[in-house]
Amino acid sequence: VQEVNNCIKWENDSDIRSSAGVLDIFGFESFAVNSFEQLCINFTNEALQQQFNKFIFKLEQEEYDRESIDWAFISFPDNQDCLDTIQARPKGILAMLDDECKLGQRGSDKNWAKRLNETYLPDKNQTVSANTRYSASKMQQAKGIFCVRHFAGQVAYTAETGFLEKNRDEIPLTAKSLFEEDSSDLIKEIYDVQLGASEEKTDSGKPAKAKTVSQQFKAQLSSLIEMIETTDPHYIRCLKPNDAAKPKLMTRKRLTEQLRYGGVLEAVRVARMGYPVRLDHAGFFKRYRMLLPSVAEDVLPWSMEDEDPQNLCVKFLDV
Repeated sequence: VQEVNNCIKWENDSDIRSSAGVLDIFGFESFAVNSFEQLCINFTNEALQQQFNKFIFKLEQEEYDRESIDWAFISFPDNQDCLDTIQARPKGILAMLDDECKLGQRGSDKNWAKRLNETYLPDKNQTVSANTRYSASKMQQAKGIFCVRHFAGQVAYTAETGFLEKNRDEIPLTAKSLFEEDSSDLIKEIYDVQLGASEEKTDSGKPAKAKTVSQQFKAQLSSLIEMIETTDPHYIRCLKPNDAAKPKLMTRKRLTEQLRYGGVLEAVRVARMGYPVRLDHAGFFKRYRMLLPSVAEDVLPWSMEDEDPQNLCVKFLDV
């Protein structure tokens, strides 16, 4: 990826005035058994959904400002509590996973799941956390399963599916020796890039600390969100009508799932918090002028010719 970027980049980044990019992401995932990969993908969707909500909120504000409508009373949904449940230190799910990885051989998926339940479900018969984002029934706790309520729905994650091993993602010592001593410059360069991405910068003289996959992932996601917030985004939602690849066949349940998992239903909910039914002034006047047939033409004209539609609507409401 770095070599491709080096080949296509402009010689001097300071000369760049504008750019366009395409972000193609995985959709929300919920399988029979969900592991570390699904948590990372759903975490990404959760963060991008928050950015999308902010973007929609901004468009709503601009619309209300143009119409001189007070929008201060509108409360838009925020999923920051879900993001905190996943990433916040020291009690976030990924933060506690990193802590468990630091224990070396003493750390395990089972101990990590136990710590999560002790943190979020401290009371004896408690099955749902105080912020309602984390939950686990007694049976699920016994099986090392915990649930996270995402914007698109609740997902059950199975802890004992190699969470710690996947988060460490350690290169075996024998493989390290092969990479370091390989005669190919390309292999050495690829290894150096990987090594740089997976190590924390430290003070001079001290050995570099290895970064976990979740730490790398959070840093990359944060950088992505910062970049998106400096752009003018346009969203394209692709819907698959059926799984059989047949024409003129639409599966209602399948479409609903895609709309929910893609954040479209959440966007609709955001719009409904304000004024969901909207007509322009000309359309409003044409539609409702007939409700006042007895009002004289000189008071409220029927024709909008040479008239300002907004002023006509104001007159209509005053009458």
